[in-house]
Parts: sequence; C-alpha cells; structure tokens
Amino acid sequence: MATQRKSPSSESNGVSPADEKPTTSMRMPTSSARQSPFFPTRLEAQLIAIYPLTLLLGSVFSTLSPSTRNAPYSANLQSHPVEFAPSYFAQKKNVFNVYFVKVGWFWTTLAFGVFVGFHPSFGQGASARRLRALLRYGVVTTWWCFLTQWCFGPPLIDRGFRFTGGQCELLRDADARDDMSSPREYITAATCKAVGGTWKGGHDISGHVFLLILGSSLLWLEFLPALTRVEGLRDGRLITLPDGKVASVAVEKDLAKAEGEATARGVKFALGVAALMWWMLLMTAAYFHTWFEKFTGLLVAFAGLWTVYFLPRGVPQPANDKHAAITASGTNFTLTADGMSYLFHVDTATGDLISDHFGGPTTDFTPPAFVDQRGWVTTLGAYRREFPDVGRGDFRLPAIHIEHADGDTVTALRYQSHEISQGKPTLPGLPATYGSAGNVTTVTVHLYDNVSDVSAALLYSVFPKYNAIARSFSITNKGNSTISIERAASFSTDFPNVELEMIEPHGDWSHEFQTVRRTVDYGETTFRSTTGYSSHIHNPFFSLVSPTTTESTGEAWGFSLIWTGSFAATAQRFSNGYVRMLMGLNPLHASIPVAPGETFQSPEAVGVYSSEGLGGMSRSFHDLYRNHLSRAKFTDQTRPVLLNSWEGLGFKFNDTSLVKLAGEAEELGIELFVMDDGWFGVEYPRNNDTLGLGDWTPNPAKFPQGLRPFIDKVTSMKVLNEPKAMKFGIWVEPEMINPNSTLYHKHPDWVLHAGKHQRTLTRNQLVLNVGLPEVQDFMISTVSGILDSGNISYVKWDNNRGMHELSHPSDDYKYMLGLYRVIDNLTTSYPDVLFEGCASGGGRFDPGLLHYWSQSWTSDNTDASDRLTIQMGTSLVYPPSAMGCHISAVPNQLTGRNISIVYRGHVAMMCGSFGLELNPEELSPEESAALPSIMAAAKAVNPIVISGAFYRLAHPAHSNWPAVQFVSRDLTQSAVFAFQQSYRVKPAAPPLRLQGLDPKARYTNNWDNATYSGATYMNHGLNVAWKSGDYQSKLVWLDKV
Repeated sequence: MATQRKSPSSESNGVSPADEKPTTSMRMPTSSARQSPFFPTRLEAQLIAIYPLTLLLGSVFSTLSPSTRNAPYSANLQSHPVEFAPSYFAQKKNVFNVYFVKVGWFWTTLAFGVFVGFHPSFGQGASARRLRALLRYGVVTTWWCFLTQWCFGPPLIDRGFRFTGGQCELLRDADARDDMSSPREYITAATCKAVGGTWKGGHDISGHVFLLILGSSLLWLEFLPALTRVEGLRDGRLITLPDGKVASVAVEKDLAKAEGEATARGVKFALGVAALMWWMLLMTAAYFHTWFEKFTGLLVAFAGLWTVYFLPRGVPQPANDKHAAITASGTNFTLTADGMSYLFHVDTATGDLISDHFGGPTTDFTPPAFVDQRGWVTTLGAYRREFPDVGRGDFRLPAIHIEHADGDTVTALRYQSHEISQGKPTLPGLPATYGSAGNVTTVTVHLYDNVSDVSAALLYSVFPKYNAIARSFSITNKGNSTISIERAASFSTDFPNVELEMIEPHGDWSHEFQTVRRTVDYGETTFRSTTGYSSHIHNPFFSLVSPTTTESTGEAWGFSLIWTGSFAATAQRFSNGYVRMLMGLNPLHASIPVAPGETFQSPEAVGVYSSEGLGGMSRSFHDLYRNHLSRAKFTDQTRPVLLNSWEGLGFKFNDTSLVKLAGEAEELGIELFVMDDGWFGVEYPRNNDTLGLGDWTPNPAKFPQGLRPFIDKVTSMKVLNEPKAMKFGIWVEPEMINPNSTLYHKHPDWVLHAGKHQRTLTRNQLVLNVGLPEVQDFMISTVSGILDSGNISYVKWDNNRGMHELSHPSDDYKYMLGLYRVIDNLTTSYPDVLFEGCASGGGRFDPGLLHYWSQSWTSDNTDASDRLTIQMGTSLVYPPSAMGCHISAVPNQLTGRNISIVYRGHVAMMCGSFGLELNPEELSPEESAALPSIMAAAKAVNPIVISGAFYRLAHPAHSNWPAVQFVSRDLTQSAVFAFQQSYRVKPAAPPLRLQGLDPKARYTNNWDNATYSGATYMNHGLNVAWKSGDYQSKLVWLDKV
C-alpha cells in the first residue's frame, strides 16, 4: 500500500515561499514579527475556547430543555432536588460526581504523574523538561488549594462568598445555634455544612467548574507540546529573548526524541481523564449552578492558567553563557571550541538549515556571499546547506535521499525545534564518541516533512578541547508504509568558494594508508569502499586543507566516519564555487528499509578543525579517540610485549612445538604468547586455509587434552627478571567459514549469498551473514566458549576477505549492526581480555572497531621501511597507541629486504602494541645480542607512546631522513625516532627540528649529552650524524632539566 501523502495546503497551492519569491540571498532568522508571547497559539486558543463554549452549551440546554426548565431548582443546594432531578447526571450523588469530580484533583495528579513519568518526550531521569513540568504542576496545585481548600485560613472561594454578604445559617442544630456568638464564626462552607448549616446569601463561585477546567487544561497544556511534536505539527509558542526580540519557544525548550504514536506511554490515560472532565463540565453546566457562578469559576481557572503558562513566555530569558560550548540566539546556532567555531542557522523562508562557518574562532553571523540566481540554479541550489536533500532545486549530491512507498524520492525536511544538553547521548546499536557534561555539549535539531510524515533528528556534539564536532542523524518513519534510505551522509556541510585540496588515503593489502593530495576542482572529488568493510583500499577518513597547509602550519579539516562497513567520501565543488563535503554510507550498500514507526540511525562522523596544519588535526583526533571513543580499559594502559606464532610456525605446530616456542619467548622476556591460526577443527582439521574455518573446537591431533592443559603450561612460565606470569592469547576469525567445515554443511544458509548465484571464494572462505540473529548468537556463544576454556588474556580477531554476494544492498548495514552487537556483548562480558582487530592486516583499522578494541594490526607488511610509511599514514587520524607493530624475521617474507633489527625495532616500538613475529631460535647472534636492549627500549618508550602527543617531523615520502617525535603530556620528556633510508654522500642531512616542547624549559638529550632550550631544539634543531649504510635509525631521549 502506498504511503498516504498529505496534499499541499491551500495557502501555498503546493508552492513553497521560496519558489514564490526568488531572492538573491537568504534571510537570517533572528526574530519573529508574530503576535505577543503572552497570547496563546492558534492551537491553544482553539483548545481554550472549548471551555466557554461548553458552559454556554450546557446553560443553553438547561434553559431550552423542557425537563430541565420545568424541574424545581434549589439555590441553596445549587442543584435540582433529588426527587425532581431531570437526569441521572443532575443528581449530586451520581457515581461520576462522587468518585471523580469530588476527588478531581487526585485524578488530575494521577494522570499528570503517569504522563510525565513515562512519556519519552521528557527524556531520562530528572531532565530539565520533567522538572519544569513538575514546577508548573506545583504552582497550579497551589492555586487550586488556595481557591478551594485553604489560603492561610478560609479558601478564597469562601472568602469571596462572605465578602459578598454570605454567611452560614444553622437550620437543624439548635444547640449549635445557641452556642454561636455569631453565625459568621462558621467561616467556611465545609465547617458550616458539618454542623448542619446552610451556606447562603453571597456569591458562590462554582468550584466544580473551576476544578474541571483547571485540571483538564493542566493536562492539555502539558501534553500538547509532546503531541504536536510527535504528530509533526508546528509548536507556535513564542518567548522573549534577552535582547527583547520575540522568537519561537523552540530556541529554549527541552525536547527529547518522540517515540511511537501520539497516544503512547501515558497519553492515553491523561486523554481519558481530560475527556471525562470535559463531560462532567458539560453536565455541571447543564444541571448545576447559575450562569454567573459558572462564569466566575471559568475566570478564576483561566487566571491561574494564564499566570503559569502564558505570563512566563513574555519574561526575557536569561542570556546565553558567552563561554558555553553551544549557544542559540533565536535559531542561529554557534558551536564553540577552544580554537574553532561552527555556525549555522535556520532559513525562515524554507525551514532549511544553512551553513555559515566551520573554521577558526568567530562570534558573529555575517551576510552570505551574493550568488546570481539567474539560470537553473536558484533558491536551495544557491545556499550553503547543512542537511541537503535532492529534488527541490539543489543539484548537488544530497546528505539524505529517501525513496517513499509510492516511488517518490522528494523529501522536504523543515526545522521544528531544538534542545541543548550537556553531555552526549549514545547511538543505539552503534559505536560513537562519548562524554559527560564538561567534556561535550550536544544540540539536537528536529526536522519534519509534513508531506511524507518523516522526521529527522540531527545531533551536533562539540568537544571544545579537541576542536571537534561529532555529527549523526536519525530518520523516523511516521507514515504507514515502508520507506527506503538510499543515501545517508552523517557529516555534510558546505564550504565557501575557497581553494581547497583533499588528502585521501588509498592502498591495498600490505600497502595500507598511502596518501594522495589533489585539488578540489569543479565536479566531484570522491572515493569509497564497496568491499563491505572499511578496507585497505580506502579508509573512512579524509582531510581538506588550504593549498599552503603543511604538517605544522595552515588550516586543515579532518573528517572521520565511525563505521566499519562500506562508505563514501566526497568533496564536490559546484558552479557557484561552494564546496560540499559528505561523509557517510556508500549508496551502493544502502537501500535500507525503515518500516512504519521504526527509526534509522546513521553512523557518527567526526569533523576536526586545525589552524596548526595536519599535525594539529591529527593530534586532535588522537586525543579525542583515546579519551572519548575507545572504551576498552587497555586504551590508556601500557601493553604487554608479545610474540605471535604465525611467521615462526604457520599452520605446522602442535601443543609440544608451541610450548617449546613459548619457552624460547620466556627467555627473551616476552610477556604475552599468542597462538595464531591453525589450532582448531575436528572433522576438517585446520592444517591449511582450505579447512575447518567455522569449527571452533580444538584439533585433537594437535591438542589431545584440549586447550586448558596447554594454556596452563604457558601461563605457568615467568616473565624474565619479573615476578609476573606470562599471559596467553589466541587467534580467531569468527565472521568467516570454509565450505570444507562442519558448520557450513550444517548451515549453508548462514553465509552471504545472492539466490542461486555462485558463492565466490576468497582465501578459500565465505563470509557469514552476521546480520542474522542466529549467526550473532552462534558467534557470541562460540567465542565465549573459547575464552572460558582457559586463562586467555588476549584475542586477535581476524577477517580475511571482503563481501561479495549480497542478497540486498542493505545487508552490509545489517551486518555491521550485528557485528557491533556481538563485539559489544563480548567486550562487556570479558572486560579483562585485550582484543586486537585484524583484517588481513589493516583492512578494518577504523573508528568503529576502535570504540570496542584498543588496538588493531596495522598491516601484514612487516617490512620496516614500508611499515614506516604505513604507520605514519595511519597516524593522520588514528593514534599510534592503537597500532599493533612487530619485529619480523629477515629477509622479509614479502619484500626480501634485509633491514637491521635495530631499525625494525625502532619502527615497531613506535606503536602501542610492540611484539615479535618470528622464531627466536632462528635469530642471528647479532640479532640475539641486540634484542634485549631493543625490548628494554620498547618497554621504556611505551608509556609515552600510549599517552603522549605525536609529531611527524619528516615523512619518508618527502625526505630520506624521516623522523617522528613523542612528547609527554607534562612536556617533561620526549622520545625522537630518526631514520636514514639510504646513505647519501651528499647532500648532508637536514637539521632535525623538534616540536611540542616547552620553549623556555631546558632539556638534556642522550645524543650529544648536551642541554639546550626547548626553543633551540624546535628552531635550530639537532644535527644527527649518520654513518654510511642504508636503513639506519636512532632513538633520542630528551628530559626536562
């Protein structure tokens, strides 16, 4: 069934205001020229008008109805006598009056409590919106109490009765009458009636009318904003800003994500109570009280409601904190970091979000550039937009593209409201940055398409310390048919017409994170991964820089997608010169269905600005990802030195040979022994890569007694010269399967496949469809069983091929959600296990997995010279602390190079996880002699690698003498790695200029054992003397005096 599409309003005749009056520049929204904020909105006015109309209807009925008009009416009773009551509802003792109206405030309180307590629009816990609602309820309740119960003595209704000449007349109790010094001593209606008296003579405001109007209006005015937001209607309330301008209440109200239907979670009950109150108000108007009594009841109820709900709107709101990370003046939004500003606003004509600035600090909104709109590109196509769609005049690539059930692909999302909150919400089922109040502030902007019944919530979270903006969005289908997400760019913004260049990572297996720098010219500068994963070929990161930007100077913007699946990254320069950047899902792996009532959540993307070149951008990413993305306990801890069995033994091992290798590792001071591929398989033993993948049972031929006895032997060994025991780690590849496996023969439907098409093999294996819940459960139980089988402290999680046959483009998205569920479950259940990601090397070195795992294997290429380039490229966005790097044997298995073990060691210890990938007994005497000092240096430098600031001093692509530097957080220590790639007779090596030191402090160094100022090291530099020979390296320590 096609989606029920709303027809355009009669006012616009289907033409937007922007189309009716084309302009050459957009309007900046700062104020509203609408009515006073003291007055109700149109919707509120229609609601309030129900009450006088109800009283009028009831009173007219009582006058015109023969049975009511002819029935005797008692002014003292304020009703018809029971024996002459014209209706059941005309009797004071009717069940609704006794058990509902008489205790009406109890029902009001109960309905209010259920609604405020359970409706999702109030957020979680003691949210600001919930607290404000409780405050309003308290004030209204106080007004009800003062009028009907007590006001420092008699209630106001009784005071008014006596003021107008009324008193208590005792008719039945003679003794009480004789004891009275004055009949007026019984000064309340309750006490008068308690002694048998009659309350008469004055004007008696209708308490029933007052209570029923006050209670039902309280409920309506509380859940009206939630209902209008859920239904996609405009909440037209206004407030007065600090500068006296009137603006939409949306600039300050705290809204939470609306979930489900309008009547969900507490609203049904509140609606029922309010509806019954209206019915009893109609009955009261028809059968009880005089016209004037009912009218005054209406007035005093409205007086209280106006004081609580309308008067505060006209009081100027407190001015925004000038130092707040996010401020909103009207609908102009300013996101402020220590060295960055991000500005955007709402265009009043279109409801569209307009980009204003992303760069260095600024405080003001300025008029946009003039764009001549003659020709085909007008209105939206000439604007700089924050969340662009396609099909309404913007011919650039969109951030969001939705296909509706009827085939329509036009979406017109307009601004509705926003809220600013301290901290940052989690993204359901997805990895994301995190932080609490003081670290991050978030603004959520709500948009709605009234035609297609689709809502969007855009999240902007600013981390001031890191000059970083984290962005994501969700799309909720509020229609009655399934929609499809065809494009979803998590981060999109439009730059002005300035010269920009893109730095793009590229590569392949064993050739990861090479970079190319190209001009962003007219058209699209784009790259993407279609492998199903982030991949070696590209990485979900790119940088935009000014043409003059260097490693340490100039402007640089970095964009990183927190995602492990296929992605697309684009910088598009359009005819007007504006440059649109997009980072998000690959459209080829989208077409994600969203059923009615469901929500699509995009991955998160992070944007960083630096005025200190690429190095400043990288350090912002490093610190942000270490402190606010990677959640593993090991992220800020030094890592154990490990030995992996793969390059030493391959598949050819058993428990005896592994124990022997572990013993050799023990003698070297290894802290973690890792058993790699080849340990599993019963029916299909894993003796090569064609067998057993998916059958995670220890191979009985290799482990006759199972894993536990073998693991116990390894963990009983002691680390050399230390009292601690050696730890044990294991290799797994849970997402993959060999056709030659028991699992495949049992569940061939568990693999990714496209109908009857051939299932293509890579590395003799297929990919399990991790989007299936049963596959996820299998992976969780299998890996949990492995970890429970012995004292396992480390897991290397491998993934050795890309995705081929997908039955639907959205399978990749579902796969990733399933994978994140599995990994989240395992890392939560086993927080003391160190997980390392691997995908044929660096095929999934991405922020999505970094959220769960503190480190990843950087490349299968362990040639130290190649690795230096790979690691420096990876450091553009990822901290060296997250890299796994090992010394391997020479000649290198891949390149055949024979590089010294000192050079190999220095390259490997630049990473958070340092280790060996070799058989110790095959080391040369020279290598064996050098290894103890190399391992000691690795342990010494690891703390500064884990937490220090990283500087790329010279890149191997640009210098024969590459170098990097780590500086401790307190600037008291620095470690410098300097390299010579090939010996040059001439020219001389350039001076090695350092960075990041305290310029006024003095530092000693172990190169020439001299002491220099920080300024000298940074501006003059060190002249390192290199001996003849290729592939030399040095580690220079600096210590603050």
